[in-house]
Amino acid sequence: MFKKKKKEIQSDDKTTVSDKVAGKIAGVGIKAQQLFADNMNRIFMKTDFKRLKLILIFFCVSAGGYSIFLIVNSVLSPERKQKALEIQQMDIPKHFNKSGDETIMPEATIDEQTYLQIQDFRKYMDSLKLNRTNEYDSILQARPGLMDSVQVLEQIYLSQKQK
Repeated sequence: MFKKKKKEIQSDDKTTVSDKVAGKIAGVGIKAQQLFADNMNRIFMKTDFKRLKLILIFFCVSAGGYSIFLIVNSVLSPERKQKALEIQQMDIPKHFNKSGDETIMPEATIDEQTYLQIQDFRKYMDSLKLNRTNEYDSILQARPGLMDSVQVLEQIYLSQKQK
């Protein structure tokens, strides 16, 4: 009981220490931004409006031109061994056009003894379902497709009998 309280206090201390450190880092970042903004205001406070427009246009054109240069250089660079944009053929899975019904093997056979074991297992599961539902549910949670597999095996045996 007391150990939990100590652990909670320690975890609170850790979060407050990390929060304090993060707050100090953020404070330093904000102060640096404020100093930069103050210095820029001091520099450009004395310039007239037309000169500010020209400086802004020059900055936008130079930054945009450099960005365009970097994009064009990365796409059209002659010394690159690998092409930047290359269309490659897509790999198609082997069983792309299969429906999935082919997975039941026609040569799969189930003998009478195995069928009787399957029937006994089905009866056991049905009795669990009626008498001990908790165990039945836990088995089905552990093996979700179990009863479906039992049903498929029965269908295979019955289809064998019809032939």
